Amino acid sequence: MRAMRRRAKLLATPAGPALGGIASGVLMVVAVFLPWFASNLGEPTSSGSASGWSSTSVAKGVLVLAVLWMLASGLLLADELDVFRVDSGTAEALGWFVTGCAFLAGALVLFRLLRPPEPADFLTRDFGLFVAIVAAVGGIMSGIAQATRR
Repeated sequence: MRAMRRRAKLLATPAGPALGGIASGVLMVVAVFLPWFASNLGEPTSSGSASGWSSTSVAKGVLVLAVLWMLASGLLLADELDVFRVDSGTAEALGWFVTGCAFLAGALVLFRLLRPPEPADFLTRDFGLFVAIVAAVGGIMSGIAQATRR
């Protein structure tokens, strides 16, 4: 209970949205390497799953976008902690950049969720796709919060 209060207090600080942007970016990077698709051919105990990285080139673009939004959120966090000064116009632009990267990454993941790679008839969607969607939503929300707080 005490740890939850401490986390809530940390996210309520001015650095909270930047921390959320970094955390959602890390979650997106992890999601790229989680299973996105599983083969529904073969025995139920066989491991026929493929990560986003190995199954589609879309995941490579998602990874680049996630790293970019983490870097932008890191700059905004450094500004909040007075490590590095960023003027308010640049900070707002970085917040919208985070939002755009997260939105584009989410759109790419959603595309693969709705349209799996060939042979799509033999693939089922796995939990990595859904983790990536959650990460994208978190990135969009943190980016908007970073952009509008200035």
